[in-house]
Amino acid sequence: MSEQKMPDADQVLSMMTARMGEALPEWPAKLKELAPDLLVATAMTSAQSVGREASPVPAKYRHLIAVAAALGRGQASCARSQAHMARQAGASCEEVLDAVRIARHLAAAGVLDAASSLLADLDE
Repeated sequence: MSEQKMPDADQVLSMMTARMGEALPEWPAKLKELAPDLLVATAMTSAQSVGREASPVPAKYRHLIAVAAALGRGQASCARSQAHMARQAGASCEEVLDAVRIARHLAAAGVLDAASSLLADLDE
């Protein structure tokens, strides 16, 4: 089995640009200049999660999950790039919008969950 060579920061940025086009956030280019090792490490983490080709979950669904997760964390540029890649993987506009709806629901449910003790106090 041959050992796969780790890409350098220029290769990572080039691959990201090819995959995301205009949806590429600004931070990868900045990170390439400031901390190229961190850009490469981040790309390797992505390759083992949302980008993992050996995943039993199809790419379209991995990217839709990432859209919802990014929105839930308030990461607009990440959500945008993941939506772009979901569309490239075959997701429809309606499927991306459902990911947005799900993220919105979970965010609202999170507020209600956080208010649980407050709601209990109001019942006294």
